[in-house]
Amino acid sequence: MDFRFLEKSCGKMIQIERGGPDQLEGKLLEIRPDHLCIETQDGVMYVNSNHIKTISEPILMEITNQGTETEDSKPLVLVEAENFHQLLKNLQHKLVKINQAGPNSLEGVLMSIRDDSVTIVHKMKDYVHYPLFHIKTITWIINSHKQEEKKK
Repeated sequence: MDFRFLEKSCGKMIQIERGGPDQLEGKLLEIRPDHLCIETQDGVMYVNSNHIKTISEPILMEITNQGTETEDSKPLVLVEAENFHQLLKNLQHKLVKINQAGPNSLEGVLMSIRDDSVTIVHKMKDYVHYPLFHIKTITWIINSHKQEEKKK
């Protein structure tokens, strides 16, 4: 689906999915040909457009704080890529989280990217081969606000 109709919503809060483990809320940062970039409490999340069923936007202007930044927060790093496959290549050898929640959520180092799957080193003990079609979201852990809080 072409999400360019949301271009005026960049910088505003949106919600993807109406409920369940795939629901996420955050600030729409960019619209790319086959994925969206969304700032969430967990950092920048890249959402594969093929898996989006619903997107909600508030009708009324939001009164609450829209940003997740605080005075001591670091600027977010947005990974540039022409498409979702290139995004995965740009995240190679980095610590990532695939599919934010649910039983198939996975965190590890993205080792290799093929035309139809990726391989992730999970907890330094397993190679997990993940079909690309089943990757709904991916987050680079360096962008994770929660990861920074765990370190403190």
